[in-house]
Order: sequence, then structure tokens, then C-alpha cells
Amino acid sequence: MNVKKMLSLLLALCMLLTAVPALAAPTRDERAMDVTVDEKLTSLTELIVNAAILQGAPAAPSLEKDETPSDLMVFSALAWGIKAGLLPYDGEISEQDIVALTAEQARDMYDQVFTNTTYAFPELTEEQAEAVKAANDNRVWYAAGELNAAPASQCSYGAHIYSVEFDGTDAEIQCDIFTAKETEVRLSADEIPEDALVWQCNARVSLRSAPDAPFGYTVNAVSVSPFYQAGDLTQWKEFENQEMEYSVNLPAILNETDKTAAFRVWQTADGKATLTISAVEEKTSLADAAADYQTAYPDAKIIQEPEFDRFSVTREGSYVLVTTSAEAQRLYMVTFNFPAEYQAEYEFYAEIIRNSLSVWSLSNG
Repeated sequence: MNVKKMLSLLLALCMLLTAVPALAAPTRDERAMDVTVDEKLTSLTELIVNAAILQGAPAAPSLEKDETPSDLMVFSALAWGIKAGLLPYDGEISEQDIVALTAEQARDMYDQVFTNTTYAFPELTEEQAEAVKAANDNRVWYAAGELNAAPASQCSYGAHIYSVEFDGTDAEIQCDIFTAKETEVRLSADEIPEDALVWQCNARVSLRSAPDAPFGYTVNAVSVSPFYQAGDLTQWKEFENQEMEYSVNLPAILNETDKTAAFRVWQTADGKATLTISAVEEKTSLADAAADYQTAYPDAKIIQEPEFDRFSVTREGSYVLVTTSAEAQRLYMVTFNFPAEYQAEYEFYAEIIRNSLSVWSLSNG
């Protein structure tokens, strides 16, 4: 082998050895999963979430159970469903993304998506039909008077489902909504590298079991949280407290304001959210600490995780995590206070903080 080929081979080998694989995106822990999260369930969830967001993100209107969806929600759902290839449409879509449906076609699509059956599609008049054909404003039109749906060419939002509670009739879904940078390929959040994914908001969706429906369910209700303030949750930073023997990953939106060894404080730039981590020399057991907390907050729901030597508490506008280290005889407490209107966003941060907290004496035990 000549020298040039040898150098090329060594260079390629070095690149392979030093290449760092892209990290998977951080996600919440899965909660109750009463049914399998398959492609059909995910597709219908994403369809209705996209329809809600198309109506007016970041403050998307909600659909309550037993409520008849608005015209705009219906048309947004059908528009996004057709554009995403989830709803059958064998007609032509013009370069301006214009399509027209008869009331019968629209009703058939509607029944594939929504549970409420009281919605009535108005017929297109001849004048309205001509307006649909003549329209050239990059919108998708449907049979409905003067109304037309939001642009179907907007960003496509994915749903990472982390909880499904099923009572035999309805599936109550909780999911985080994301977009992927510079890709139109439909991927799950677990398949997208951390630096290529943007978390946008949280959503709750209620579906009615409908085995004969194309998705296996129809939509009862949907609500979407305000868009996350930071948007891009890939900006995290690692913090180590050598003296108190712990490390943790924190969102970059938090800035340290108090550097006492046993008591660290971080705040957002506007001062509305505060994170504190205390490490106190304490012989209190985890069980006693949980009992004391329950006494102080009788209505608090405490999640015990004895296998990880910790418990956590989520309340409106706050999150608390407590863990102990028998070897160091310390009690560690993470307290996160934040605006209640951003509960979904800060709970997301809190879960990742909890999963990244490493107490070294516990890790080495």
C-alpha cells in the first residue's frame, strides 16, 4: 500500500474513532400506558393537534367534550389531514394548494375524525364554487360559506405521547409537541437527534374508541398549552457542585444568582421562575422527609421512588424533588417555582432535571 493510501486509511479510521453519535432528544418519562401507542393513534393525535395549532398558535382554541367543533377547526383538520396524506382525497390539489369538497365528501372525512355528529356542512353555492376555483391565496378551501382553512403548508407538528389512560371507552392522552429542524421526514421524537429537535408545547387529547373508524378512534376533545417561551430545549448546561457532591443538567434559560455551596439559586431573566438546590447535613430519612412534607402540604400528591432513594411532588406552579445520601448524611432538595400558566413547560424542565440529577455517593454506592 502506498503512503497516500495509508494516510487516507488512517484519516478515515481516526474520523470513525472520534465521531460522537448524536444524542437522542430528552423526553418525559412515560406514565400510564393503558393501550399501545400505534401509528393510527399517533396519526389521529397529530392530526387534531395540528388542526388546533393552525387555528391560532400559540394560543390555540380548545375543543371540549360534547362540544361541536368550530368550522375553522373542522376545515383545519381536514386540510391538514389531506396535506399529510392521512385522509383520502383522490382529487387534484393545485399549485396554490386549493381543493374543493362537496358536502358529502366533507361529511365522510369529518366522520373519520370527530366524535360529535351534530356538525352540519353547508352546501357550496355556484358563486362560492367559482370563488374556490378562482382563489389564489395559498389556502385550502372547503364547502363552507365564506370560510377557508388556515394555510395547510405551515409547519408540521409531531406528538410525543407519554401517557394514555383508557377507561374502556375513552383514551385520555398527554403529549409533548415538537418540530424537527431541516427535515420533512416523519420521525418520532426518539429518532431525532437532540440538536435537531424543538419542543413547542404540550397537548391533552381525548379520543373515543371506534374500532370501525380508519384511525380506530375519533376525537372527543383537545387542548393545547401556550407555546414554550424558550421554544428550543436543546440548550442545556451541566452544573457540578464538587463540595456537596452532585451534578445536574439545567436549561440555559436559568442563570445562577446565589453561589453558596449548600444552597444554590437560579432564576430566569424575568425573575418569574426560580430553582433552588439545597444540600443539608441531615440524618432525616427519606420516609420522614416525605411525611413532614405531607404534613406541611396535606393536599400534595407525593410520588415515592424508593428504588432511586427519592420522592417528588408536583403542585400548581411548583415542583419539589427530595433525595438522600446515607453515605454523605445529606438531604438534597430541588425546589422549582414557576408561573402556573406555564405548568406544562416547566414540568418538562423539571422531569429532565430530575433524571439528570446525580448524587455521587448514591451513584457510587
